[in-house]
Amino acid sequence: MKNWKIKKGHDFRIRNRHPWVFSNELLDSPKGILPGEPIELTDMQGHFLARGYGNPHSLISFRAMSFSTKENFDMTAEFLTERLLQAWRFRHRSGFRKSFRLCYSEADQMAGLIMDRYVFSKEGQAYQVFSFQLLTSGMDRAFKKDDTWQIIVQSLVQRAQEEGLSSMDWEHTLILQKNDVSIRKLEGLEVEEPQILRAVDNCDLHDIKIEVQNVLQPEQDVFFDVNLVEGQKTGFFLDQTFNMRLVLEHLQRQKPYLQGRKIKLLDLCCYMGQWSSQIVNNLKSWGVDCEVHLVDVSELALEKAKNNLAAYGVPVFTYKKDVLSLAEVSELASQKFDIVISDPPAFVKNKKDLPQGLAAYAKLNTQAFKMCASGAVIVSCTCSGSVQLDDFKEALRKAVLKSGANARCLAYGGQGWDHPHLMSFTEGYYLKMVLHQID
Repeated sequence: MKNWKIKKGHDFRIRNRHPWVFSNELLDSPKGILPGEPIELTDMQGHFLARGYGNPHSLISFRAMSFSTKENFDMTAEFLTERLLQAWRFRHRSGFRKSFRLCYSEADQMAGLIMDRYVFSKEGQAYQVFSFQLLTSGMDRAFKKDDTWQIIVQSLVQRAQEEGLSSMDWEHTLILQKNDVSIRKLEGLEVEEPQILRAVDNCDLHDIKIEVQNVLQPEQDVFFDVNLVEGQKTGFFLDQTFNMRLVLEHLQRQKPYLQGRKIKLLDLCCYMGQWSSQIVNNLKSWGVDCEVHLVDVSELALEKAKNNLAAYGVPVFTYKKDVLSLAEVSELASQKFDIVISDPPAFVKNKKDLPQGLAAYAKLNTQAFKMCASGAVIVSCTCSGSVQLDDFKEALRKAVLKSGANARCLAYGGQGWDHPHLMSFTEGYYLKMVLHQID
């Protein structure tokens, strides 16, 4: 394993377990290694700091995978399988049994790997899908060399069965690779089309109904008709479970005020209807009647969301529209809603976009607050990692003021329990949610 030294005075972050080292922090040039090659990082005196992998073509030249000299680190299939198993054990301990984020990159000491597990059934038989993204040269090389991905996932499935984490075997396991994200370019990697690496029993990942636990009653399932191949990220968003539970717990306390009338729900940037389905599932179980209005720019998303809500027998109205132009939708402008969800895509991709992005959040939420009925609950989200909570709160303050609403802030939320982050790595904390209620 090659050794790199970090410059004097540049070791503060890595000593505090931040997993990235930039090229200008290294004593020597990172050139001369293969992308993804294992590296041991030391200080100027040769004292151990971390082990991980390097990339001579990236500004982030070193990514830590281990901070312990006692750990026999390498990038073999056996090592990576054990890391994934540790991540699965963590989620299992937190109660995740169906579809969930299995590996979240740096938070699971697997820098550069995102992996979700989806569960579905076909003709009475249960299946699982492992959908993953390789975001860095290290993970790309480790998974693709000699098709090591198959060894890793097959071993993971077998070990998970043996430990009681899952009842599903390799014969009922599908694999989807989703390297269609532009961030790969920063690592000198190509953006690739989604690829089904392993298909089973003619299951079509373009059209399956995955099972997700009810966020309020985990022993019950909520079903989603999804297109994992063409869907965003790994195919579906699973990161809002904590926020959904927080909102539903608040609604549950207000059941006496919700019953006996039709609740109107507005879901802005609905995607495939995750928020609406979870809320309607629980409202119906409480005997609360409702109708849902879905807004999204994607025809595919609206179609899937409408299908997902069809099972509950509630009226559903769809609007293919940019949410920043809600005032142009006459059918919505004249209505008031009891529950409003504002969960847009990231308006801020990097720090230079911050002023423009915060203005967009303020504009969207101004419109959303204006559409709230008296007593309405409104959920405002940002998934922009570059947006700090205080920045988002300021955008919402402006929105409340401009809308003329009398709104009280009730709670703050964040990523679900299967999307943990490290205090030493704030870049992993991206999702923020603010819950208001109109007076």
